[in-house]
Amino acid sequence: MQLNLQKRLQNLRMVAALANYIKTPGSLDSAFAVANSVKDGPLGEQALRHLLADRHFKALVDEGWRPGRIDLQNLQTLPEGSLGRCYADQLISQGITPDTLIDPTPVTNDGEFVVHRIRETHDIVHVLTGFGLDGDSEIGLQGFNLAQNRSPVAVMLIFGAMLSSLQNDEPLEPLLRALAQGFQMGLDAELVIGHKLEEGWERPLKDWRAELKLPVDNHG
Repeated sequence: MQLNLQKRLQNLRMVAALANYIKTPGSLDSAFAVANSVKDGPLGEQALRHLLADRHFKALVDEGWRPGRIDLQNLQTLPEGSLGRCYADQLISQGITPDTLIDPTPVTNDGEFVVHRIRETHDIVHVLTGFGLDGDSEIGLQGFNLAQNRSPVAVMLIFGAMLSSLQNDEPLEPLLRALAQGFQMGLDAELVIGHKLEEGWERPLKDWRAELKLPVDNHG
C-alpha cells in the first residue's frame, strides 16, 4: 500500500512538472523540475543502470569526479574553434552563467550524480552536437539524450513539445526531423557525458567531435 502511494505521488509530480513545462517551454527552471520529478523513481533507476554499463561513465562515478568552477571570461580567451570558447560564446549570447546550470547541492549517491552530470553538460552537448537553441533544435538534442542516456526526462520534454505543437496548430515535420537526426546521432556516438569534457576546454571542437564519433562538420 505504501509503495503504491509513493508511486502515485511520483506520477503526480511528473504530470505536474510536465504541465508546467508545456506552459513555459523555454524556462530552465521548468525543465529542471521535470528532471527532479523522475530522478528517484524506477525510470531514473533504469537510466542509471544503462549509464553505469558504460565504462567511462562508471569510472567517473567510482572516482566521484566533479568538474571545477567555470570562468567564462577565461574560456573566452581560448582560441576560436575550441570547445571552451564556443561554450562561453554560447552562454554569453544567452545571458546565462554556468552557476545557473550547475546544481550546488552535494552529490550523495549515483542517481544524483546522473542528474547533476546531465544538467551541467546540457549546453556543452549543445555545442558538441551542433544543435542550435531554437525549439526544434532543442528537441533534436533531447532525441540525442534519449538515445545516449535512456533519459525519461527527454521522453517527457519531447512529448511536451509535440503536444504544444499540436495545441498551437504548428507543423510537426521540422520537430520530427530534428528528433530523428538527434536520435541517430546519439546511437552512433560515444557516451558524451561519460568524458571529462571540462578538462579539455582548450581542445579544438573538431577533435572532440572526432573522438566522440560526432559529425565533425556540424555547425558550431
